[in-house]
Amino acid sequence: MQPSQSVIILLLVANIVATVWFGLNERTAPVQTQAEKTAEHELPLFIDSKVRVHIYNEFVKAFNAGDNDALYNMFGPAAKAQFTKESAETEFQRLTKIFNSVESGAFTHSQLAGTEGNTSFYVLHYAVKFPEESEFGTSGTLKVTIAIQGSEYQIYGIMINAG
Repeated sequence: MQPSQSVIILLLVANIVATVWFGLNERTAPVQTQAEKTAEHELPLFIDSKVRVHIYNEFVKAFNAGDNDALYNMFGPAAKAQFTKESAETEFQRLTKIFNSVESGAFTHSQLAGTEGNTSFYVLHYAVKFPEESEFGTSGTLKVTIAIQGSEYQIYGIMINAG
């Protein structure tokens, strides 16, 4: 198994467990009309460009510095409960070895990944550029999964893809 595949598996497991965890803590949701369901597909207003840029900058600063503690601390409590700090550090070290660093990037779009009770899961997509030293080319995507409850969010997953 390639290092990038194990990172993807680790983060997907964290996302699934977090989904189940919030599902166990859900309140009964009222039945929604189709218009209400459609409106939920847009990011909540408080996840504005400042928040999206902050998440990106926090990741890039920590990733480029090799600050695995800062990378681990980006995750919310439910995500952290699913894997150890040491396993996250090992995976981030592998990603750093593969991609070297992130030179630049920008938010492109978001995607509703699902809802469980009063929690909505979104994936924030960022187009990124890697240096020539990257083993998988110089462009890719950073995907950050967030869970939103009310007016708060937590980071549940971070994935870097080449190509």
